[in-house]
Amino acid sequence: MIRKLPGKDKILFAVGGLGENVTFQAVTAWLIFFWAGKGDPEKALVPIGLLGVLLGVGRFIEAFDDPLIGYLSDRTKSRWGRRFPYVFFGAPFLALTFFLLWIPLAGVSISAQAVYLFIILQLFFLAYTLVSAPYEGILPEIAKTSADRVSTSAWRVLFGVIGAAIGLVVSGIIIQFFGFVAMGGILGIVSIIAFWIAVFGIRKRLSQSQAVAKINLFVALRSTLRNSQFLIFSLAFILFSLGLNLLTALMPFYVKVILGRPEGMVALFSGLVLVSMLTSLPLYNLLSKLKGKKWVYSRSMFILAGLFPLLFVVGMLPIGDAFIQLVVLAILIGVALAGQFVFPNAILADVIDYDATKTGLRREAIYYGMQNTLQKFSFALSSIIFGTTLSFFGATVDHSLGLRLIGPIAGLATLFGFVIFVLWYKLPDEV
Repeated sequence: MIRKLPGKDKILFAVGGLGENVTFQAVTAWLIFFWAGKGDPEKALVPIGLLGVLLGVGRFIEAFDDPLIGYLSDRTKSRWGRRFPYVFFGAPFLALTFFLLWIPLAGVSISAQAVYLFIILQLFFLAYTLVSAPYEGILPEIAKTSADRVSTSAWRVLFGVIGAAIGLVVSGIIIQFFGFVAMGGILGIVSIIAFWIAVFGIRKRLSQSQAVAKINLFVALRSTLRNSQFLIFSLAFILFSLGLNLLTALMPFYVKVILGRPEGMVALFSGLVLVSMLTSLPLYNLLSKLKGKKWVYSRSMFILAGLFPLLFVVGMLPIGDAFIQLVVLAILIGVALAGQFVFPNAILADVIDYDATKTGLRREAIYYGMQNTLQKFSFALSSIIFGTTLSFFGATVDHSLGLRLIGPIAGLATLFGFVIFVLWYKLPDEV
């Protein structure tokens, strides 16, 4: 008989979701805005077109770290288990590199500034992978049933939303009053604490013996990529992620240029999205029991594909002003987003179980690492699309077409993800 995961362990593990999101969301929301002159191209540390390319190329290169770290984590043997050392020692490295992202060089050329940013970004991405891939690989080890995985994922989403609230909302408040450097230091410390709570809280479960993969890295990668259900799920997920990354990077520019409000107002709209997400979690938990997690996950993606393009017409509709229209849209997007945060890890755990039934090996971290690799390709593409679109079509009050086009582009990417998932993902909710 499969033992259920105690509620206390679900919560302790889920705290790590806060650590993941607090730095990732802050980087996604603020990094381009900060280095591109905070809405004023004349004050850009690095031109926005070049910035998009730097982020894209950096993410593309760094993406290959994920399967390597996942492979090493799957094969690691220690008295603390396979995952603990990576999360414990990687968290301070992550915090340090995150802090350095907000400290540009003084009195140097644009070229030197760009090289510096690229190096720090690569170190940050590496640190994030060192922590996140092993952490995410813990879920299938400790949660053995679909119900446990969904409920644990729901707790993780809750703490992930709290982390996103800190990374998107609280960060804006800190920036408004104390600046970007203070934000980098505070959020970095929060990330360390969250990850340490997670791995110390469930460390006894991490020491359980597992049948680990004995094949070499390239054979493991080839085997992973031959799992058609993994490829289909990951492709759908990264297309949605592309759209979401575009919108997250857009928000500071949108608030300052389209609405004409101060950058601190980003906290309000981010808060509306997150609060509506949180209040929707019980609804998604209920719907998953009635219709299954696959059905609910795909339908929430379809709704988002219809909502994202509405950012193009904010301020053009006859009902209310631009501010009110964006408030309503933010709430609707938040409700639909909850489904995209609750179910992906639970679905991927099913994919990993499917692989284990075929191979007899538990390869959680290499799967999560490979998914992160594909997702980083999505992030790389979104960075290039964002920088190029704003550079060519405009991101100023007088020429704002570039900003308005981001919503439809995000919606189209998400729609493609929905179609792929609905047509070709075939695994049941219980594998």
